[in-house]
Amino acid sequence: MVITESIQKAIQSAIDKCGSLLSFSRSVGVSHTTVAFWLSGRTRKINSTVWDNLHPLIQEYLETESAESAYPSEPKAAGNPAYVLREKYAGRYGASQTAPTPLLRLDDLKDFDPQIDSIEEIIRKKSRRVVMFTSPVQAGFFAVEIDKKRSGFFPAGTRLLLRGLDAPGDGDTVLVKLRNKKEYLFAVYSRKDDEVILKPLQKAAEEHRIPRTDFHNVCCWIVPIREAVQVF
Repeated sequence: MVITESIQKAIQSAIDKCGSLLSFSRSVGVSHTTVAFWLSGRTRKINSTVWDNLHPLIQEYLETESAESAYPSEPKAAGNPAYVLREKYAGRYGASQTAPTPLLRLDDLKDFDPQIDSIEEIIRKKSRRVVMFTSPVQAGFFAVEIDKKRSGFFPAGTRLLLRGLDAPGDGDTVLVKLRNKKEYLFAVYSRKDDEVILKPLQKAAEEHRIPRTDFHNVCCWIVPIREAVQVF
């Protein structure tokens, strides 16, 4: 987690409430010099374990409640580096985002069926947090976080920026929910004649070749992945 000015202000407010920097640092489980370095800017990042201890103590003082940075340092592609998941139109890192992006857990989508529910309704019901991406995010996008229970292509903590339910194009990396199964598929999408081809990102996984007319009998939904960033 990058230590932003908002986080520094929240830490100082929490110290004031606690009574002293030393008492506050003990509550977090770090040395008082570590906290001093956070406030002065000498330390720019907080690891995930310390952040888990710190966040509950400063949450009420954060300017944007429950808002987190999606890129705690220079972002990197998560998973196999052979797959470049950031799309060409994603914009340069460092650009400002106009609004927070709603964040879901992957399991929030397990019962989602676009023929019954809209993705906007799922976001409204399930999203409890938002994240800020450093590249521009268009309306209709949402983010999904991979939790520790998942052992697929992306490691726990990866956040996927998803492009709504737009139809994917050839070469897009996609997230697919297989119908009548609990598993999700991460794959590269392509079309050839009347077949949809899903090439899994996992090297050992078998390629899916699905007749276009049978696609919705096999897949519940498919979402293009715009970016995949591992939070660390």
